Amino acid sequence: MKKINFYPGPSMLPPEVLEEASENLKEYNHQGVSIAEISHRAPAFEKIIDEASSLVNELMSLNNKFDILWLPGGASSQLILAPMNLTSKNDTIAFVDTGFWATKAMNAANQYCKIRVLDSAMSTHYDRIPKNWNPPKDVQYLHIVSNETIDGTQYHSFPEVDVPIVCDMTSDFLSRKIPIDLFDVIFASAQKNFGIAGITCVLIRKNKLTNRKPDFLPYIFDYQTEIDNRSLYHTSPTFPVYVAYLSLKWTKDQGGVQIMNERNKLKAGLLYKTLEESSVFNPMVVKEDRSIMNACFNAINENIEKQFLDYATEQNIIGIKGWSTKGGFRASMYNAMPLESVQYLCDVMKEFESKL
Repeated sequence: MKKINFYPGPSMLPPEVLEEASENLKEYNHQGVSIAEISHRAPAFEKIIDEASSLVNELMSLNNKFDILWLPGGASSQLILAPMNLTSKNDTIAFVDTGFWATKAMNAANQYCKIRVLDSAMSTHYDRIPKNWNPPKDVQYLHIVSNETIDGTQYHSFPEVDVPIVCDMTSDFLSRKIPIDLFDVIFASAQKNFGIAGITCVLIRKNKLTNRKPDFLPYIFDYQTEIDNRSLYHTSPTFPVYVAYLSLKWTKDQGGVQIMNERNKLKAGLLYKTLEESSVFNPMVVKEDRSIMNACFNAINENIEKQFLDYATEQNIIGIKGWSTKGGFRASMYNAMPLESVQYLCDVMKEFESKL
């Protein structure tokens, strides 16, 4: 039996994407070479990266208001590159501390400029998103994490504030429609909802970089360098970009982000209902802030948690163990996860509970 894959990233791919990617890894488009072997400056690859950008523009309803970059590596790099590109060392960035990735972003930015933490959910073990805050107008921007992959919280509505917003959208990019006019910069690495590890999509509002005055910004780390070179200044990782393109095309073929959102709500609703009805398992996040991408839950004691992890593994379920510092379980239900897999997890949880 094929494994039921709840890993948080790298995560599962749609079977159609996996099949087409594997075929073209052997030989791309009857050209006698693999997609991983062609030059990133070859016309064939330039077409792929242009079409990937066009799909992001369409799926996210960007209306050509953003430059779309494809940068090597993961989203963690953007935690320092965004401050370097958008601030000087005497500037201040505002943060809302929603968990692991917000904390990581604060630590990165604090190496370069000043930070101001507006509110934090640390005291409640990151089981919610703080809401009683407002950024002062003297900060350069507000950094938020739309979905905390490890802690299982998610903004279900975004703050309307008087300062620019930079958003780490790695875990819920392309999973729902968003009010794009609220954001100046969005970034997301690909191994959740649109591909494999190795590439990060960065959206930068056009003319955002015009009046900036960074203290020190190496040419190779300058967003403008990538804009001017159509993301081809570096040797682009051709295969991850190609898989991202296939995933974007799959998302469009499925009906776009609205359909993704409807499906994701069904999957999350099914699992959270199972948790709420259980006498053994408990959701770890308050109801209004629960992520539809990463559902975090625990059991009534550590012994039962170990038993269930073993039982789930026997039932061919993988990837549900929670982050080491968080404990419990985490079921990641990105766009490619079918409803049937979530139903299977729920059935296994009920079977396990009935055997206790």
